[in-house]
Amino acid sequence: MRLIIEARLVDEGSDTGHDDDAALAVIERPDGSLADLGLTLAEGRSLLAKVQAELVSKQVKRWFSGQTHCQCCGATLRHKDSRSTVMRTVYGKVTVHSPRLWSCACQRTARTPRCVVHPLSKALTNRATPELEYLQAKWASHLPCRQATALLKEVLPLDKGISFSGARDRIRAIGKQLDADIEDDIAKLPQPVADVQIRESSHVATVSVDSAWLRHCDSVRGLGRHVNLVAGRATFTDSPPKFYAYVHREVPSAAARLDQFLHRNDVATDERVTVISDDAGEFAKTVQGSQLARGRLLDWFHIAMKFNAAQRSVFGSKVIDSLERESIETEITHAKGLAWQGPQSVGAHQGIGHSTADEDGV
Repeated sequence: MRLIIEARLVDEGSDTGHDDDAALAVIERPDGSLADLGLTLAEGRSLLAKVQAELVSKQVKRWFSGQTHCQCCGATLRHKDSRSTVMRTVYGKVTVHSPRLWSCACQRTARTPRCVVHPLSKALTNRATPELEYLQAKWASHLPCRQATALLKEVLPLDKGISFSGARDRIRAIGKQLDADIEDDIAKLPQPVADVQIRESSHVATVSVDSAWLRHCDSVRGLGRHVNLVAGRATFTDSPPKFYAYVHREVPSAAARLDQFLHRNDVATDERVTVISDDAGEFAKTVQGSQLARGRLLDWFHIAMKFNAAQRSVFGSKVIDSLERESIETEITHAKGLAWQGPQSVGAHQGIGHSTADEDGV
């Protein structure tokens, strides 16, 4: 059996193809055999790369046909030469022809002589598509940059289209942009009103916060340093939880970061939220300096110990039969998960309220 996949270019409003139809792939399978069922990963990558190259080249060719005339007088621009432009896409690198043109005579003056116009370079200022940058940023935020790059190369035709250093640089650029946006929001925070009645927030139930250290592998030799991360999760009364994080001592004001996060999630200046955390010095100061996190600072470790004591008392009781004991233990476990995960998370796991995280970690 032979499967031939062709690309056919069809104009808008037309059902007929052009003479430049191209065969993209020829896939052969032995008749009567299911040993190779469907497309292999290599065949899929190759097919996607060829489809992408065909589509991009045709798109660029059609687009450029409308750029060969002067936008002021309509005169045809003279051709100077052609160069190649490389675009990095989700389905591999694509090299397209990029002609250069001489500027129109109507644009020339004594001070601005004839110059070269490069329409494609002006239109494609970024040589990587947004989809590729999105995937790099998403997976590099979940995995080490090398592993994220290897994963994308395994499932997509990106052999030489991306590198781990490119993913790392992309993550850093996004981080800087996020920091700049947060600082802009902090500058626009409303000022607290004095002598106003403070009420509990009706939207944010609690904010659970903890910190952890990322140890640098070369810190013993003095080539790196440990990083202290602070991460928090806000539990809402009517929506899924949201997260925020920052590097301790790398932000101008940790309290302002917390206020910006709460204000973005509709906590008003006359409201307060309850914070669940241990009494670590760095975050205790953050809560004290916050204008919105004015609720009681609770210690999650001791909260968990109260639930554990309740479970042990039920387990050792002699006046409760086995069926009732199992039901009560389930309710205690569910309540423990409800206190840590919030109503939205526990609602998705009815009867399973236990968090997979450490009891004193986020």
